[in-house]
Amino acid sequence: MLLSLTVHAAETGSSHNLFYLNKLSDDSFFVGRANLATRDGFSDTFFGYVDANYRYKLSDPWSIEVGYRHAVLELGNQWREEYRPMLALYWRSILAGGQFSNRNRIELRYFEGNAQDRVRYRNESVWTSLNTITDYQVTPFIEEEFFYDITNTELNINWLTFGISKFWSKGKKWKLGYRLQSQRFNGEWENRHVLVTGISIFSFD
Repeated sequence: MLLSLTVHAAETGSSHNLFYLNKLSDDSFFVGRANLATRDGFSDTFFGYVDANYRYKLSDPWSIEVGYRHAVLELGNQWREEYRPMLALYWRSILAGGQFSNRNRIELRYFEGNAQDRVRYRNESVWTSLNTITDYQVTPFIEEEFFYDITNTELNINWLTFGISKFWSKGKKWKLGYRLQSQRFNGEWENRHVLVTGISIFSFD
């Protein structure tokens, strides 16, 4: 068992993210995201997505978001496409000296080919400090997200991420972090150590 855990812990990868938010009115926003993920360190780019979403602020602290994500996954020597309508509910507040948000998302997952279509629930909590640290004035953050497959009624993925972020100019921010990415295969949990990078662009004009 110890040998098995050691092998699983050696898995590495990366997740590179782009986030764009454009204010449409006092209560509505366009939100876009893109991602590229690697495994075997940085050697194998095996997954990516792009999405477009409409977010509406219901009232403080609640918002709702509806959108569509197009994803691709490498399986063997072929790429499989996934078509993913999404609906999310957000809650934001101040907690323990930081900004805290919780997102509840339902994803309808339709796959190219003969793969079974699925429904998935995702819950993400993010805490970002209100204070900066070090001479570089970076901001610590913590994220935790779990994935529940409604189709198979099982909790099968969990992400725990620690990192730092910084605004380098008005409306532009980078982040850098480490993620312990746990996924359940055939009843066993396997871990991957993931380097997380991100660029966020905010437009309020």
